[in-house]
Amino acid sequence: MSLTSDDLRALAQSDEADGVWVVGGAVRDRLIGQTSRTQELDLAVSSGEAWAQSAAAALDASCVSISAAFPIWRIVRHGQTLADVWRLDEDLATDLRRRDFSVNAMAVPLSDFADGDVRANLIDLHGGQRDLAQRRLRLVSDSALIDDPLRVLRAVRFECELGLRPDAQLRSAMRQAAAGLPNVASERIAAEIQRIFASNQLPWSLRRLEQCGALGQLFPELEHCRKVDQRPVHRRDVFWHQYDAVRWIMRLTDHDAPRGKYARQLWAALAALRSDDAIRRTLDEWRLPLRLATLLHDIGKPATKEVGADGRTRFYGHSELGAELAEARLRSLRFPSRVTEQVQLLIEQHLRPGQVASPGQAPTDRALHRFHTALGDAAAPLCWLFLADSLATAGPRALLPRWPAYAAHVTRILNWQPRRSTAEPRLLDGREIMAAAGIGPGPQVGVIQREIDERAAIGKIRTAEEARQLARTLATTPA
Repeated sequence: MSLTSDDLRALAQSDEADGVWVVGGAVRDRLIGQTSRTQELDLAVSSGEAWAQSAAAALDASCVSISAAFPIWRIVRHGQTLADVWRLDEDLATDLRRRDFSVNAMAVPLSDFADGDVRANLIDLHGGQRDLAQRRLRLVSDSALIDDPLRVLRAVRFECELGLRPDAQLRSAMRQAAAGLPNVASERIAAEIQRIFASNQLPWSLRRLEQCGALGQLFPELEHCRKVDQRPVHRRDVFWHQYDAVRWIMRLTDHDAPRGKYARQLWAALAALRSDDAIRRTLDEWRLPLRLATLLHDIGKPATKEVGADGRTRFYGHSELGAELAEARLRSLRFPSRVTEQVQLLIEQHLRPGQVASPGQAPTDRALHRFHTALGDAAAPLCWLFLADSLATAGPRALLPRWPAYAAHVTRILNWQPRRSTAEPRLLDGREIMAAAGIGPGPQVGVIQREIDERAAIGKIRTAEEARQLARTLATTPA
């Protein structure tokens, strides 16, 4: 939590602390013993801005209004949100009735919260404690989701983060309210999507989003993938293939012991890569873009589908088109540029691990050098996407006899090292290339530089003199 214990005590002991209530998620998390989950406080107070300004001063923080439509002030210190302060327009009971779910509609005096005692004077008008005990997610009012359709995503998030199952009334309300998601601010939607995709329960969360119609509102491109047949190679249509791929990417990136006979056998073949700390760190760093790309990797297929004379279905150019569609969708949702670019790269290149060598042959040093040069730290997540895609295509039972070959192929790709390290100085720099080849500045220098670097990396040349000779040869070779 951004607010320290000392901060809470300072606020609770202030002259204006009476009548200040901690409401919502912080109370819920205290009740279930998950205090580390809460990052900030929601505080309800009748004096609103005046108290927020006073509290900010006491915390050596700043206070800003964050909504033109609602009386909310945010207390921020060193770029971190400490609390959102709401003005009680009427009374606490009215404020709690306006909240989304019963487990978020509880309040406790700030002084009790600071002391760690949330039950003595807990205000629970809507049965939130009972619902927490029964692991149930229930609406406070029938109109809660219509008033703010973002709560559909919050319901899914609470289910995957807290294990609270929506009751029948809430599930029905989610189906009705999902159509309103396009009217919600993109930044709010992106924040919820990122938290849902961070969960280890992502496959179930996607299933819940699909059941209530929200998934198609978030990613309309996925809806176009329904009933797009791709047999005989694939078991399922494009929509469910991508869902299956997410299930497999979750299993393949799970650091804990995998469950299920197939998962254990699949992991055993990847033991060497699984124990590689650098690969594990990279997969962790790429968790969000990898999961997003896995869900969206084939969204270019509906528009590129062709059925040949041999009866086989082909999707020429689907990876490039899919990357463009994913980029446009994520930018419209205001996702961070880096995440968007990473997703775009993974989708555009998701066929590349399978194409780095001819069927039945090992990839050459030249092909592997180009693979790593083009992809950098995306190499590992791209290979994991390739594996998940393959499992979703054929199914684990059919793929298992060939799985050791898949694992060996990916291992060779990721373990490959250039003969000449990129940390070493180049055999020739640009100026030396121009002197050796007798040419002036221009694009040709870059072409020669790349060829020298590649041949050095794969061990074809080793000395500066060999590089000079190559530069002279390439300069006189017609393009």
